[in-house]
Amino acid sequence: MKNWCKIAFGIVVLSGLSYGASFDCQKASTDVEKLICSDTQLSVLDEDLAKAYKSAVQKDPDRVKTQQQRWLKYTRNDCNTLECLKDAYRFQIDRLNGSTTRQLRSISKWAGDYKMDGDDLSIQSSLHFSYTSLGGNLHLCMIEGKFTESMGKLTFDDNSNDCHIRISSKGESLDVNISECRYYCGMNAYTTSGIFSKQ
Repeated sequence: MKNWCKIAFGIVVLSGLSYGASFDCQKASTDVEKLICSDTQLSVLDEDLAKAYKSAVQKDPDRVKTQQQRWLKYTRNDCNTLECLKDAYRFQIDRLNGSTTRQLRSISKWAGDYKMDGDDLSIQSSLHFSYTSLGGNLHLCMIEGKFTESMGKLTFDDNSNDCHIRISSKGESLDVNISECRYYCGMNAYTTSGIFSKQ
């Protein structure tokens, strides 16, 4: 096996202008980079992610670049185990490929893809999530992070940006309450609370 692995999204320029860097595993510095370089399957997943991103970004550059940035910052880089990283990579590859029917490995009752009108919510078995809402002039709200489960409900709190999400289960649907979260939204986009149906 080659002594280096390609981790196409291992380094991100948060301006969104640069992706696709090859990374020499002998120079891996962060914990996430070291985990990726230590596992053959993760290296393969990273290459699959690069291919999926290259295809998706041609169709919707601004949305996909922003989504990828947030996934890196709030999902992938929040992982500290191989299983978390593998789950995060599979989730993002499926999302970039436009899949909404992936069979999740976990039996978590929360995991899946949900929709309400123009709003989409995807939850991984690890409770990492992605929420998007399309507003006027193609402006977006896009929130990514990880839920905490307690007392049969999911919560997400970003106190520094006044963003709070509360979710309870309604059979196969979710009752989602989102407060403000303006930091994550474009000028003409707004978050929406309500019942999200599983897809």
